[in-house]
Amino acid sequence: MRLDTIVDDQATRLHRHLSRYSARTRWFGIGRSIICFAELTVVLLTPSNALLIPVLSITDGARCDGVRAVSAFCVGDQSSGGEYARWLLVAILLVAASGYRPRWTVIPQTWAVFSIASSISVPDGGESISLIMSMLMVPIALADGRKWHWTKAERPSSPTWHAVSFAAFWAIRLQLAYVYLDTAISKFGVSDWANGTAEYYFLRDNMFGVARPLDGIFLELSKNPVIVVGMTWGALVVELAIAACILSSGQWRKVGLGLDVMLHGMIILTMGLWSFGLVMIGSAVIASTPAVIAPTPALAEPRRGTVLAA
Repeated sequence: MRLDTIVDDQATRLHRHLSRYSARTRWFGIGRSIICFAELTVVLLTPSNALLIPVLSITDGARCDGVRAVSAFCVGDQSSGGEYARWLLVAILLVAASGYRPRWTVIPQTWAVFSIASSISVPDGGESISLIMSMLMVPIALADGRKWHWTKAERPSSPTWHAVSFAAFWAIRLQLAYVYLDTAISKFGVSDWANGTAEYYFLRDNMFGVARPLDGIFLELSKNPVIVVGMTWGALVVELAIAACILSSGQWRKVGLGLDVMLHGMIILTMGLWSFGLVMIGSAVIASTPAVIAPTPALAEPRRGTVLAA
């Protein structure tokens, strides 16, 4: 097969996928709102003196070295101990979560998430994923001129912005798939995960162990070797399946979303970790955005030979 034929076939295939893609759907809106709500719970339910508590060599207050200097906790008047900044972030995330004007609120949203991830004393994995996803959402939201991200788009986006948002959509899928793939594979190098006993110890951990009212049930179940091995290795299988599904077709992406909700729903019920679980679920919702029936922008079908000629 000639090289120009292969390239033209791939260009036609890319055009077909591009013409069926639209980020301006409720899927994007729901996923974005879940991520914003997850970060909102961090700053709304936690006072600034707990968010900025000294840890080891970290000085009292927010971390403001280097690029962290642009954080909300580092600019302006810091005499309030971060309380003014905290309520500013609450307001920004609340507006972003409401879905109002995604084109104009996505940059403040990203700044708010950056402020949380970079300045609080003990950020977790949820803050890091939330920041990455917020940054990758920027091109998608900038192409979204809707008043509310819950509504149906009335006009097609420009072909350029449509292509840029499609690239960002794929970046989100690749990033999320990598997170689950890396998480699962890295656990195989830990003896407790490899021998199937990790869940036994996690459920009994003083900090992240199972909480009431489900503690009695899970602690009793985990005494059975078959069940605890199934829980431990089952988590690894589910993480690998989520990674594979996210990179697959629309129907399989929905399967991956279901597995993601099940996995993090169980983690929330047993160990808490609400904000982390919601960030991962919100990211999976965006990554699972299905193809649309009708093309959104006016995209011309590529002609044979035009790709190499260009």
